[in-house]
Amino acid sequence: MLIDEPLGIACVFSNGRRAEFVLDGLPNPRLARDLACGLAELVHPHGTVDAAGSVMHYVSSARHMVRTLASRGFTGGVGQLSRGMLAEYWMGTSMGREAHTRHMILGFTAGGGGLAPGVEELAKGRNFNPQPYRKPLPPYAEEEWDLLTTVCRTVVEKTYAAHRQALVTAARGRHPVEGGWTAENFQWLCERSRNSPGPASRNSPGPDLVHVYLIEGL
Repeated sequence: MLIDEPLGIACVFSNGRRAEFVLDGLPNPRLARDLACGLAELVHPHGTVDAAGSVMHYVSSARHMVRTLASRGFTGGVGQLSRGMLAEYWMGTSMGREAHTRHMILGFTAGGGGLAPGVEELAKGRNFNPQPYRKPLPPYAEEEWDLLTTVCRTVVEKTYAAHRQALVTAARGRHPVEGGWTAENFQWLCERSRNSPGPASRNSPGPDLVHVYLIEGL
């Protein structure tokens, strides 16, 4: 509920708790009142804002907007805000303040307030400061599932083919101590050392020889 003296709103939340918030003492009382009207439309039971902490964030954003626009010479209400003025403010403010003031402007018009041409469309549009995606993502379409399945199958088939080729290459290799560091001998070493956690020896090549190969190269 809007309070005119001092300017603010009184709230009764769904849990029965009550709270009052003031928006007085600002350099443009007209804009402050319009934003308070918009905020009242957002708070329970009219809207989804249903906690004192959340309302406080909106009040803080409203105060910031009034002070910022007043410093630029704006003396009107929400109905006199232009698209350019709002875009300039939103591009220069924080993500939270942009989101809060967008909602309050839309709340103002939902309560019967008038807006300048194009302002409602701007307020409903994409944020200049992207917000983290909080809604569940839409399910994949059938063609998207088909594409995902095809890509996954291709990756698995290519990986398995590379594994089989590595086994063929390893079959042509021998211990690097005897044959030196070659691609075939490295594959041979990898194949025989993957289940040999102990130190390397002539008869039991361990992972430390693979480590040496990776550091020194062929």
